[in-house]
Amino acid sequence: MKLSKRTISFLVAVVSLVIVCSVAVLCVILLPVEEEHSPDLSGRDFSFRVTTSGEIIWTDTKTGSKKLGIQSNIRGQSDCKDSVCHHGIHYLEDKSPGEVECYEVFSSKDTTEENLEVQDCVFFEEAEDNEKVYWYGGSELYLQRWPINEVNKRAFEVYLSTDLPWRHGNVLERYWLSSNGAAIFVYSNVPLSVSQTANETICFRAAYNNTYYFGLDYSPSSTNDTFSNTKTELRYAVCLSNDATATHEAMLESRTNNSSGFIDRPTGLPDTRMFQDPIWSTWARYKEDINQSIVENFAEEIIGYNFTNAQLEIDDGYETYYGDFTFDETKFPDAVKMIKYLHDKGFRVTTWVTPFINQRSKNFIPGRTRGYFIKSSETDNSPDLVVWWNGIGAVNDFSNEDASTWYEKLLQDVKKDYGIDSFKFDAGETNYVPRKGHTKKKIYNPGDYTTYYSMSAFNQGGNMMEMRSAWKTQSFPFYMRMMDKGSRWGGFKGIRTVIPTALTFGIIGYPYVLPDMIGGNAYGNLKPDKELFIRWLELTAFLPVMQFSITPWDYDLEVTALAKFYVDLHRTVIYDEIMRVSQKYVDGTGNFMPVSPIWYCAALDETEAFASSDQFLVGERYLVAPIVNEGAIKRDVYLPRGKNKEPILWRDMLHPEEDIFREGGQWVKDYPVELHEISWWENSKFAEK
Repeated sequence: MKLSKRTISFLVAVVSLVIVCSVAVLCVILLPVEEEHSPDLSGRDFSFRVTTSGEIIWTDTKTGSKKLGIQSNIRGQSDCKDSVCHHGIHYLEDKSPGEVECYEVFSSKDTTEENLEVQDCVFFEEAEDNEKVYWYGGSELYLQRWPINEVNKRAFEVYLSTDLPWRHGNVLERYWLSSNGAAIFVYSNVPLSVSQTANETICFRAAYNNTYYFGLDYSPSSTNDTFSNTKTELRYAVCLSNDATATHEAMLESRTNNSSGFIDRPTGLPDTRMFQDPIWSTWARYKEDINQSIVENFAEEIIGYNFTNAQLEIDDGYETYYGDFTFDETKFPDAVKMIKYLHDKGFRVTTWVTPFINQRSKNFIPGRTRGYFIKSSETDNSPDLVVWWNGIGAVNDFSNEDASTWYEKLLQDVKKDYGIDSFKFDAGETNYVPRKGHTKKKIYNPGDYTTYYSMSAFNQGGNMMEMRSAWKTQSFPFYMRMMDKGSRWGGFKGIRTVIPTALTFGIIGYPYVLPDMIGGNAYGNLKPDKELFIRWLELTAFLPVMQFSITPWDYDLEVTALAKFYVDLHRTVIYDEIMRVSQKYVDGTGNFMPVSPIWYCAALDETEAFASSDQFLVGERYLVAPIVNEGAIKRDVYLPRGKNKEPILWRDMLHPEEDIFREGGQWVKDYPVELHEISWWENSKFAEK
């Protein structure tokens, strides 16, 4: 059939229109509106494309294999016809050192809709060669996993710190890293909620409705946080390389090439005596039932059994009312004398504090009168009271500089009047920030409250203090404590969560891990049985800090002798490697941490190392494979091959007299480990000749 010229012209016009519209749509997806052209990505190791379904796919330019897939969406009552949408992918040249390439992805929508949601989902998919891709990072959890692929939290939850079961935990950052070298870092000004479907996806949602977040102007040109309710934006960085350790190194602040990275390094070392000698706490053994004679007798027992100490920690139960921060004179008739006695015996002394001031505390009325608490309204000083585990109290407003100074003065007076050396800071999670409360400084992201609290705490606690909540405080050189552990084997806050939690802390930027008390907290008067206590003791001897409360002599002389052996091993052998790598980490000359995953010294194809959840490295010298299952007296141990052509030779330190070396890249099956033993191995690079 012969077409007329008019028909041909019409068809050409239609085809042209389709092409123009397709290109326009593609440009909206790929290019930020403020750019006039696409950046030149020629010569890069990775390239990306956007499918018609909205999936962003990064591929290896050389091999063509898929590196990362992200499903990008905008959800809300209105579509883009009713408001202005913005999508874009920038190449971040200043964040892309060496072999690592970083991109910034954003999706936003200008609207006044309250229920607007902008959502992207990262696929937990297998690599092209059918090798499983593992993911790490995120937050502390009651049921901690390492890797996190099997975590299942399908309902979206506001991504803020809490101490609640089944929620995101006390310590969290917006950073996730995969075994194939992909990393995601969600910016702090995003009103973020997160969900995860086990082994399938982790989804990021930006939304204000039904969250704790307040609106911000997130425009790139904005230098100040200005209030706005007209824009919802999801913005995050994607960094890629073919090596997870190289990608993670690029995410860290560099102190050798002036690269800022995304995650701060600590500005210095924490108190090193805590690295070397154990903390002794009153909490698990006595709970709140403490007094002056109990504390003094506790110290005498520690000395009598010939144990060293970093400090004696006087936990909950010493105050008359919560928020006093001073000693109850009935229970502690001469606290000054007691602390001098402890100092004379070689103990430093810390006490337990929180940001709460209960209503009966002597500090409640002064704080309320001066407007130092988070308020229930902007028109008066009435505090917005919260329920916490020890009653009802006001929450100090650390966004208020005067309130922070007042709180710090209270602690300063405690140090001066009693001779206290530092503090154990508890709470600080956002679930204790009143949702409708009013702070002196507008807090758009409640996580900033945790940061303010940490800043104020550090002013008095210094590098000897410990915290249990965190948000953007990696630069502080203090110890980050795990949430209270239960005296159980199981995965729900039991011993099997200790290694995954320590590894998670390290990878999100908190290397100075303070594991909870050996044997757990003995809640419900359930003292850990002898086997559990010993296995916990053995594991903790290779972690940065040892902390006792339930004592070894609460069992028998055999356990006491075993505890003495592992305390001595920690302080005379493990301490040196912890100190060495910690200093290199701070200096930026090394990236190994006191507790590192074993894939730090594994080849890229060693799936066994990336899947390992119950082994870890002490720095780069020792590999540790403890027993964390009840009744077990043998286990399989994986020895990583290393990143160089020559495999690592691992020396068996459980039997050093036999001088056994095994080549890395293999399993040691059914390795016998009796109750008094732990399997640990030394990289022959460091072995004494």
